[in-house]
Amino acid sequence: MSSTATRAASLALFAVLCSLQVSPALAQFTGAGTQATNWFVQLITPMVPLACAVVGIACLTGKVNWSWFLAALLGTGLFFGRDQVVSMFRGWLSV
Repeated sequence: MSSTATRAASLALFAVLCSLQVSPALAQFTGAGTQATNWFVQLITPMVPLACAVVGIACLTGKVNWSWFLAALLGTGLFFGRDQVVSMFRGWLSV
């Protein structure tokens, strides 16, 4: 085998062995992700209306396409409503 093939096979073997080492004990760190998300939401909440206004003005002046504005509004709604969206899908799937 060539050096590149050997390196790729070694990396694949390493990835498989690492995936077998996952244990439920890592679940204790889930609170940090929630805290980071809450901190980020609190950080950007005051900036969102200003950003929407800036993008809207850019659309009105023809600098930005209106589809970008609609995508930004949809993304903002999904980001801030993520808990409600997840619970809605879980209700539909009866999970």
